[in-house]
Amino acid sequence: MSKLILGAIFLAVGLLIVNGIRTMAASGPRGLAGILRTVSLALLGLGGVLVLGSTIVVIQPGQVGVRHAFGYVDPKPLLAGIRFVTPWSSVERFSTREEQFPEAGEDVEDIAALSSEQMGMTLDVALRWQIDPQAAPQIFTEIGGETQIHSAVRNAIRNGVRDGMVQFSINDIARRNAIASTMEAEVDSALVTQPRAGGGPFRIASVTAFFLRDLQPPPQVVQAINNKIAQEQQIQTERHRVEVARLQAEQQRLLNQTLTAEALMKQYLEVLHDMRTSNNTIIMVPTEGGTPILNLGDLRRNLRQP
Repeated sequence: MSKLILGAIFLAVGLLIVNGIRTMAASGPRGLAGILRTVSLALLGLGGVLVLGSTIVVIQPGQVGVRHAFGYVDPKPLLAGIRFVTPWSSVERFSTREEQFPEAGEDVEDIAALSSEQMGMTLDVALRWQIDPQAAPQIFTEIGGETQIHSAVRNAIRNGVRDGMVQFSINDIARRNAIASTMEAEVDSALVTQPRAGGGPFRIASVTAFFLRDLQPPPQVVQAINNKIAQEQQIQTERHRVEVARLQAEQQRLLNQTLTAEALMKQYLEVLHDMRTSNNTIIMVPTEGGTPILNLGDLRRNLRQP
């Protein structure tokens, strides 16, 4: 619009100079008339270029344009490329690339939410979203420019995260994938709005990826979980000790049942039988008074002495 106004001014000034030259042609100096003619041609040429340039807009890749003039918004979006518009129109440009939340350079936003038991939770989420180029004219009509779009998306994210968390209890915090999927669906649903002026609902943007980066329950719940884990570990340790004692008692019972006098005598005779070819000269002789040790080597040497 500004190019059109500036071009019209240049054209008007150039035409006035041309009319002045005609008046001065009869009585005025020729040199001044030539200078004015040059100036008028320059102004007319510049004005014509500006007017012509106001009818051409270039939409860059990753953008979509919305043409509007005098309160009217063209329902047909201007896609990437060179586009011709009426010279009195203005063009709003929107990014059609994926946007992210939080935006680059922003601090992490902790979102407060409640579980199904109304216990306070703190969540850190990140997501990517994108607008539909074909819906850009309606988005501009109902929402506004990119600043208003980003604000609407932020509100939808916060609302969807809270609506998703309230569907789970404090005992479900380990089900991160299920919680993230529910939150993503709620955020995507919150991005559909109903115009107050009438008409069907339309989508502000679509969620392309959702990430649940952190989920923190209340400190007292964390302490209770840690205490429960410690108690369970202690119970497992005590169960292990009881099981070891039971096995040792069972082993001793079986040993007492199998070590009879007959079994011991049998093993003793087997040892004596094996000692025939052994160099071992010490024999244990069980008696009623105990188990003395008999050294056959010393006994043989004593018998050989006179």
